Amino acid sequence: MTALFVSAFLGAVSTIALLFVKVEMERLFHRRKDFPLLHVVNVLVTGGVVAISYYLFSDIHIEISEIKETKRFFYVYAGALQLILPMYAVIALLFQQRRKKQRKYTTSKDKKVLYINEKYLARRYDDYHSKTS
Repeated sequence: MTALFVSAFLGAVSTIALLFVKVEMERLFHRRKDFPLLHVVNVLVTGGVVAISYYLFSDIHIEISEIKETKRFFYVYAGALQLILPMYAVIALLFQQRRKKQRKYTTSKDKKVLYINEKYLARRYDDYHSKTS
């Protein structure tokens, strides 16, 4: 039972880390456009992390060279994916809401800046006081 909790915790931590990596990869390669294939890759990698950590912490010795052991690993991997999918969906939604709140500015459809977020300016400059509020 401890192995399940530890692997679920590692899954949550790796999900958050992989979402940060996803944002940076989108920024570098796709000019901040959403790239949904990275979500699929993140879920598969996180499922692998959970399955491997479950094997390590539950003292199940595995030798992938045998077909029987390989099937057992894929059963654990499938179970890990079932554990990760709802957790990943919730964490990704919370992460996306956090990113929207921390935007520096709001843009229109033609990519022109409409206004700069006052919270960003107040956080950036300590002596900033808005004239409108």
